[in-house]
Order: sequence, then structure tokens, then C-alpha cells
Amino acid sequence: MTATNRTIKAMMLSLALVSALLLAACGSPAAPVAEATKPPEVAAEATAVPEATAVPEATAVPEATATTEPTKAPEATATTAVEATATVEATATMAATATLAATQAATATKVAMTAPTATTAPAVASTEWAPRQLTATLSGSGASFPNPLYQVWISVYSKNVVPGVQLSYSSVGSGQGQKDFIAYLTDFGGTDSAIKSADVASKAPDAIHLPMVLGGVMPMVNIAGIKTSLKFTPETLAGIYLGAITNWTDPRIAKDNEGVAFPDLEITPVYRSDSSGTTSIWTDYLSKVSTDWKAKVGAGSAVSFPAGIGASGNAGVSATVLNTNGAVGYVEVGYALAAGFPLPFVKNAAGNFIKPETANVSSAANGLNISSDPKKLATSITNSAAADAYPIAAFTYVLVRQTTYTDVVKAQALSDYLYWGLTTGQGATVRLGYAPLPEAMRKASMTALMTMRVAGQPVLEAPVK
Repeated sequence: MTATNRTIKAMMLSLALVSALLLAACGSPAAPVAEATKPPEVAAEATAVPEATAVPEATAVPEATATTEPTKAPEATATTAVEATATVEATATMAATATLAATQAATATKVAMTAPTATTAPAVASTEWAPRQLTATLSGSGASFPNPLYQVWISVYSKNVVPGVQLSYSSVGSGQGQKDFIAYLTDFGGTDSAIKSADVASKAPDAIHLPMVLGGVMPMVNIAGIKTSLKFTPETLAGIYLGAITNWTDPRIAKDNEGVAFPDLEITPVYRSDSSGTTSIWTDYLSKVSTDWKAKVGAGSAVSFPAGIGASGNAGVSATVLNTNGAVGYVEVGYALAAGFPLPFVKNAAGNFIKPETANVSSAANGLNISSDPKKLATSITNSAAADAYPIAAFTYVLVRQTTYTDVVKAQALSDYLYWGLTTGQGATVRLGYAPLPEAMRKASMTALMTMRVAGQPVLEAPVK
């Protein structure tokens, strides 16, 4: 199959997935939008995010101002997002974002944190919960790992659930998403890795990492003529990315894949060139299973890879692998499925070769000891000891502020949307290659969400069920 045919097939699959969710989620019309009440506008110019890789100092929130309205985004942020958008449009995953964010993502983190245009609605406390019909504009940026899911959630929610709430999410990578959130350029962030504890303490002390969904990171392989699901050991994956295994005829690969006729073909490892939560997951896993990797490279959102070529975003890695014979890249499972690639087997800690299917990804979180502190829900689940666990699995998080939001309506609209994602929205996860949260973690995330306050008052009261 040519690259063009694969792309067409992937686009058709993505469109089918989006259509299925839209049909499932549009069972009833939305209630009328609340009457707008426009307050006086107060604007303050956003502080630019430094170009350095270190996380910038957070811009202080004016205490006497209800909202801030950045009028100019940092050049580095805007450039990053435009590149990420171009990559997405060049790949099969463009279909998942086309419903709403194709035009919005081009503006990236050049965000207008607008003043509210609806009167404050009371918090909801009912066993028959429904989101409030508010009017607000909310923006987020960050991880590409959950981007296909988030774009579907946004499309369904804004079109069919609460039309008055306009949401945008720019897939610019976890590192940039953390920077944007810390600098108050966005209302919420997306990340697959936790903000460093030192940065939380000094720059985002009230940040909460809300687990939203589980996903698997898998080796996506393109070898012309081979369509079977290949098997990989931890040693093989580490060897490939260390540059120690350079050809598909290597006996270590052949040993685990008896009967597969590998060509004499150079291996091209593809890695993330941007600061990435997916990279954090991948390198966290490799650091646990390979002493050489831990000593020479280590774990993190941005590391110095010894071999291979870089690409921006999950979509960029997927596209590069798709167009490079002999390539292998690490991507979230949904991206490989959208491009029509088979799921591989990876040997887990129990010695079993496991595919990144929904049940196996979920098993990686079984028996997890969940903290009662709402600010400590971020945790690693790679290389789980469970016999049926896929070993490269992780949570992805939405970053919210516990106490420093100043706009009541926007905070209510955001909390309602996220609560909906933790309940109704979980039904879309499997359709798009993710796994729903385990019940204990889902309830912990809901409980943490309800600790959000504006001026000391809760913005959401809803059943934890």
C-alpha cells in the first residue's frame, strides 16, 4: 500500500470515528443559552514566555481585576503551534481535529482570555447532573497524546451540550502546554507528565493535575511488505534508540519474531523533537527497563537521543514513520490506528508479550495507590508488574488552578466541561484508541475538580459517581 493510500485510509477511519461519537453524543437538544450580561472590559498585556527551555516565571494575576486579557502571544509560542498545526494537517489525524479546531489551532496559544458574557449560575448539586448553560470562551494547549480525543470532546460539547461555551485546544506538546499554563496564557493545560515539583512550588502552587484518560505508547513500524504485528523486548527497544541495533536483520529482533522475513534494511528511529509528555512516558519506561538507557540518556520530556531523527508532535512522528521505509517511532496508540498500522507486542515485566489493547492498558493502573491529596494525582504506571498489563501505559492530565481563577463564569464553564469529560465523555475513549480511567482514579479526579474555588466559593458541586 502506498503512503498516499495509507493516508486516505487513515483519514476515512478518523472521520468514521468522529462520526460515530457525534451520533452517540447527540441524543438530545441543548437547553437555551443564558442571557448575556457584559461587564466592563479590563485588559492587561500578557508577559511573553521566554524562548529558553526552562519554564518561565508565572505572570502574576492582578488581584483587583476580574480577568486578564492577553493581547499578544509570545513569538516562540505562536511559532511552535503553527508548526504543530501544519504537521497535524499533513497527517491522517487531521480528520479528528477538523470538526472544530482546524482554524482555532492555527492561533495556538495566542489566546484571548475574555471577560465573561453571562451572569453567574449557581453550582449544581444533584444526582441528575447537567452542565449549566453558560456563555464563555475557554482555551487550552499542550499534549498531542490526547489531542484526537480532546478535539472530539470539544466538538460534541460546544455543538450539542453547551453551545454557549466555546473551547479550543492547541496540540503543541506537554512542555509548551505547561509553559502556557504557568504563564497564564491559557485557561487550562494538557500534559502527559507532571510539572516538576520545584516549578509547582515556585510558579504554579495551586496547580492540579486531573487524570482524564489512559493511553498506551507503542513502537510504530514501517517496513515495506511486512504487515504483521511485530514483537519487541525492552532490550530491543532500548538498543534501537541507543543506536546499538541498526538493521532489521539483527538477530535479536529475528529471535523474537520467528517466521518474519526481515529485509536487509537500516533502522531509522524517530523521536519527538519538541518537549513532549509522550517522550517522558517513553523514556520513563526505558529508564526502568534498561540500565544503559538510564545511565546514558535518562528520562524526561526532552532528552538527547543518541540516534535517529526528530519530528514534532505525535502526528509528526506518525507522518515521518509513514513516509520512511525502515522507520520506527513511538506514538500514542490512536495515531497508529488512524494511520492503519498494526498493534505490536511488547514484553512486559511479567515476561508476557502484550498488545496495547484497551484492557491491557487499563491493567497497568490496577491496584494503584491513589493519593488523597488532590494535588498529587500524577503518577507513573510504566512497566507494571501485572501479568496482562501493557508496559508503556500512562495517564494524561488536564491542568487547572485550585484557587487563583478570578472569573466565576469561566471557572464554572471549565469545571462543567471537565466533569462531563470524566463522565459522559469517557464513552469516547475506546473508540479513539484510549482506555477509560479506572473507577477509583476517575472518582479521585472528580473529587479534585470540585476543590476549585473562586474567592473561596466552590464552582462545582456534583455527584461523585
